Amino acid sequence: MSVNLLKYPKKSHRKRIKIPKESVRLAELMGIEFGDGGIGNSWQIIITLNAEKDAKYARYVQRLILELFGINAAVRKRGERTLQIVSSSTSLVDFLVKKGAIRGNKIKQHFDIPDWVRKNRKYEKAFVRGLVDTDGCLYIHRHTVKGVLYKNIGFCFTSGSRNLLNSVADIFREFGIKPHITDGCRRIYLYDKDSVVKYLHTFGSVNPRISNLYKKWKGA
Repeated sequence: MSVNLLKYPKKSHRKRIKIPKESVRLAELMGIEFGDGGIGNSWQIIITLNAEKDAKYARYVQRLILELFGINAAVRKRGERTLQIVSSSTSLVDFLVKKGAIRGNKIKQHFDIPDWVRKNRKYEKAFVRGLVDTDGCLYIHRHTVKGVLYKNIGFCFTSGSRNLLNSVADIFREFGIKPHITDGCRRIYLYDKDSVVKYLHTFGSVNPRISNLYKKWKGA
């Protein structure tokens, strides 16, 4: 279905988009937008990623936007390290705001996971996957015990919104994963490998930055 949401729908500058139903794919995109996305005006959404580590993932996000809304998002490089996915559509912005996205400074508005996502466990998993694939990371920490080198895997998710961080922690607990909240309620860590493995088996990841590091650790 295609809908024009402008008050004056006959205006030629209003781009027509597909309006998707609530779904796993839409929940994932909302998670991505809540992670590294931003809406600074009435006609544009920008998702900011790492130009080197997230290059393949950026193409995935670009395809997701096309699938859901029928519009092409531009991928632009900003400097050496920054990649931006730019979707210019007032109708898209209006729709995402209606579904719970925040226009302006998300942190100052204490943003949180939309209610429609929290009411469906499949949507929760997809939303958290999108959120972590943009604003989370896996890491390998090395330590030596009696001359033997050990490589352990860890997980970290960071957000400036205490509401959002607490909601993610609640979802982790729903799925039997114990989160450790630190740094003034700004970060969630999973310290033991069983928790990290359970996260990946439960929520998954489509960002090679995360999935490849897990494969590297598992292979080692």
